[in-house]
Amino acid sequence: MVANRERKSSGSETTFSDGLFAAVDIEAGIVAMADDVWAWCEKTAIYGHTVTVKVKYADFRLITRSRTISMPVTAQAKLRELSVALVRTVYPVTVGVRLLGVSVSKLAGLDQAIPQLELGLLDEE
Repeated sequence: MVANRERKSSGSETTFSDGLFAAVDIEAGIVAMADDVWAWCEKTAIYGHTVTVKVKYADFRLITRSRTISMPVTAQAKLRELSVALVRTVYPVTVGVRLLGVSVSKLAGLDQAIPQLELGLLDEE
């Protein structure tokens, strides 16, 4: 095991004792996982270009959905929005959802997340 390797992603997931079927319950779970991930992002000032949602059903089937955007996600509301949009792609749910997870990858520090404007020199005549 290499202790000093570069982190590639950060995520949070939880297993539920009973399968979730209702969209409101599934989305509440996804928002909670997104908030856990956001807490890590804020603490470390590291953000991800890619948001991934993980859904595991009671029959052990596993589905992941991800979206990569050009700029890292630097707002909690945006992380929530992307996470919920991704989980909505698995509806309708016919087998209970037992595990939900959210992760960010393609990480960048805050200094890389906000583009720096380059000022050109004006020609003086």
